[in-house]
Amino acid sequence: MKKLIMITVLLLASVTVYSQRNSKVDPKDAQIDTLKQANQALSLKLDSVSRELVRYVGVYDAIKEKVLHYNFDPTRSAYLIDSLKASRDSTSALLSAIPKTTTTADSLYMVMKESTLLKARIDSIKVAWEKEKSAIPAEELERAKALTGLKELKELLDAKIITDAEFLALKKKYIEKL
Repeated sequence: MKKLIMITVLLLASVTVYSQRNSKVDPKDAQIDTLKQANQALSLKLDSVSRELVRYVGVYDAIKEKVLHYNFDPTRSAYLIDSLKASRDSTSALLSAIPKTTTTADSLYMVMKESTLLKARIDSIKVAWEKEKSAIPAEELERAKALTGLKELKELLDAKIITDAEFLALKKKYIEKL
């Protein structure tokens, strides 16, 4: 009985091995497989690029909002970072050259206090200037704006940014305001 089972198992194993024919791979299937592999590789690259993009957008936003306070060309961010590092390094070098004593702490306090006083003085000058500006009649303000506009137009014409026809048309508008 054992021999019969053994022979049957061997027979089945040999039949399955010999019954499988070596089929040739269809070239279309091979091309599909290579395209799938290429697609997977590109998807992985895209995912890594997307992660890098998120990181760089975060750095761009941080620099824009907290350091520079204006939009800048991200392709020039390397120059900006280098200049920020240089200014930081020069400031830290200057601060490290100053001995840490109570005199320097007092002088720093005095500089900060003086800075606060200067800011207050600037604010009071702004308020006084606004009052002075409001005292000037509107006609004089419009006339001054028109004269400034004419000067700017002449500069644009001299720089050949605008044509003679454009200059004459815009000049007519400013002269009407005078």
